[in-house]
Amino acid sequence: MVETGRVIQRRYLLQRLVKQGRACTVYQGFDQVLQRVVAIKVTPADYVATYRAALRLTSQFSHPNIVGIYDLIVEPDCLYIVQEYVDGDDFPALLQTQLSAFEVADLGRQICLALVYASNSGRKICHGDLTPSSVIRDRRGLVRVSNFALPADMQYFTLWSGVGGDGIAISDQQLPYGQISEGRLADDARAAGLLLYQLLTSRAPGATFVEPPSDGRLRFQRGVPPELCDIVARAVIRQHPQRLMTPEMMYLELKDLAEALEPLEPVQSSYQTEDMVKPRQIMPVASGAPGGLPSQERAPTGLLSYHPEATVSGLLDRQEVSQPLLDPAATTEAAYQQATAMNSSPGYPPVEQNYARGNEAAPVDAGRGVNWPLMIGLGLVLFALFFFIGFFLSQAVFHA
Repeated sequence: MVETGRVIQRRYLLQRLVKQGRACTVYQGFDQVLQRVVAIKVTPADYVATYRAALRLTSQFSHPNIVGIYDLIVEPDCLYIVQEYVDGDDFPALLQTQLSAFEVADLGRQICLALVYASNSGRKICHGDLTPSSVIRDRRGLVRVSNFALPADMQYFTLWSGVGGDGIAISDQQLPYGQISEGRLADDARAAGLLLYQLLTSRAPGATFVEPPSDGRLRFQRGVPPELCDIVARAVIRQHPQRLMTPEMMYLELKDLAEALEPLEPVQSSYQTEDMVKPRQIMPVASGAPGGLPSQERAPTGLLSYHPEATVSGLLDRQEVSQPLLDPAATTEAAYQQATAMNSSPGYPPVEQNYARGNEAAPVDAGRGVNWPLMIGLGLVLFALFFFIGFFLSQAVFHA
């Protein structure tokens, strides 16, 4: 352990001890050159080669869900890793917080995003040591993952190997740390599932860690959506017929579920009235990966309705059925019957029948058949005629 108050390389001030890890000690420090808070990991000499190899593989990582590395300082007796300082809740603190199903699904989604980034075609790095000490969530809800390409914590993974792990702690132990393989991709997805399970299972108030169940059976708290339990089980249980074999598969499942579980924010308007408020439309939410969850409906409350008996092939497609066309010969009769039914229904005022039935003649409107332009023109002609007659008569009388 290094004494706090020490300045490393005339730049980094060790301010306080954050935690003592399995292979390193973490301090909060201060970069006196760039005037910013940093985290400083101090690694003993026995682990220097291992950490330097891991940093060579991950030094170019740049992702919102991965803790950034700033500097590396090598001394004869230890290694100092200067990295981004994340102010937030570590995993023990998250265990003491009653997280909602949405928060757990979103936390898992963000962890998988970091794993997918590390394992894509440009980097091809597996995490290999995704344990509670590798995850922290900052004050804004952004999850940050660290400790990529380090030796697996065999004590932790052996302890949890009896929970759907067939007694296997990790796969492909002969490969170098961080090297990608199908087995290690599945192990990373399983490690993410174990973290989510610990957040979803029952535990004593104030507990900072979770012991695996002695019988190896997964048990969730009441109220956890069955879809979330299903995703965790498919990631953790190695023999599951629909096992999630990669972090990407798990990400797609959690992404859809997190979107379905996300609480709806009320829309406020200063001029909105009760007449303007309309019911929210229920939208279907479908799984985004093969072998995924059946289509669900998002309820207005933000909760996901679940039908355990439904399967992808068993759900009916929601299709609109077009109305059959009426027979032209029956159109008149159908219209007459409809009008008659409406007029005879209670609450409808009586209206005049204007529909012809069979060969019966419809009543003629008294106002129809009058040629109004002709009548107006005739009236103007008569007015002009009487005007001229009156004019000539008046002239004759005055001149006489």
